[in-house]
Amino acid sequence: MDMLELLTQLVQIPAPSGREEKRAEYICAYLKKCGLKTVLDKAGNVCVEFKAGEGKYTVFSAHMDTVFKDEKITVTKNGSIFSAPGIGDDTANVVLLMKTLEDIVKKSLKPKKNVLAVFNVCEEGMGNLKGIRRIMYDYSDRVDEHISFDLTSDAVCVKAVGSKRYRVTVTSPGGHSFHAFGQKSAIETVANIIHEIYSIPVDNMGDSKTTYNVGTISGGTSVNTIAQECTFLAEVRSDDRQAMQELEQKFLEIFKRYDNSDDRIQVIYELVGDRPTGFNVPEEKQSKLIKKSADIIKKHTQTAPVLNSGSTDCNIPLSMGIPAVSFGGYKGGGAHTRQEWIDVSFMDTGYNIVSEFVESYFLDESGE
Repeated sequence: MDMLELLTQLVQIPAPSGREEKRAEYICAYLKKCGLKTVLDKAGNVCVEFKAGEGKYTVFSAHMDTVFKDEKITVTKNGSIFSAPGIGDDTANVVLLMKTLEDIVKKSLKPKKNVLAVFNVCEEGMGNLKGIRRIMYDYSDRVDEHISFDLTSDAVCVKAVGSKRYRVTVTSPGGHSFHAFGQKSAIETVANIIHEIYSIPVDNMGDSKTTYNVGTISGGTSVNTIAQECTFLAEVRSDDRQAMQELEQKFLEIFKRYDNSDDRIQVIYELVGDRPTGFNVPEEKQSKLIKKSADIIKKHTQTAPVLNSGSTDCNIPLSMGIPAVSFGGYKGGGAHTRQEWIDVSFMDTGYNIVSEFVESYFLDESGE
């Protein structure tokens, strides 16, 4: 099967975070036909091992999940531009890794060191990196580097943006909007809390960046009801561990203050997402991995990629002091929108990027 046919078939299999089973089943069946043995781990990750001995592993991963819950996905084609929800992030890179593994078998390549290829679950949104957390739990100190194939080829993510995500629920007595006017409203309290959050100053003048956001709000029952309950989701983000901890503490101080401000008001806050920042990553090894990634991308695109920070599967290994980078092999845009698109004329170039990187850990029959 050629890459574009594989891409078209795979993107039409729904795979929202936590419900990747059908896509995992397809990938397992495909790789089995290629002569590879797959293992489905406890998280639902599809794993393929190439054993060379008792040494440590290099992990290659591409996440199966998307941000969309669509049961029916259609690919729109306009020349070399293919559009569909999730076609780039991260289906295109899943295809590139699948085709690379298929060709490793065809070329009879043998691993120079232990290699683990993973098609993982729960990278997106509230998935909380469940898939890679499982890999790092199962393999623990046996991993010495991790490469995540994610997004486009014009940038390499070299630093982890951590985040803490809270679900906050406010309850109050509520009542009729006219007869109980003046009674405490959950929506009023939530509005005040959010106002305070957006009044927090942040200093983003240095090398690191710290942000906050309230992403969703829900509550109330009708326009003539004083709301008894209101819930919102908020997050803090930073690529600096201390800055993130300090901002999180300010969030918690606001929540606690409103919870204690009035006996009629209750503020319940729950940590629902925790993506760690990097910590104690060996600088020399990380720099070597970054250079290798950038050099291979530049070789095939004639353009040096931007080095940036991001929130990816690499957050977990980086938080454990394990060198890790993330980059992709497709050209496109509109990630996380229904108009997401890729230029399929670039797929061969993307394949060359991914396959050269992965195959550098293998030897051919001549031992080279």
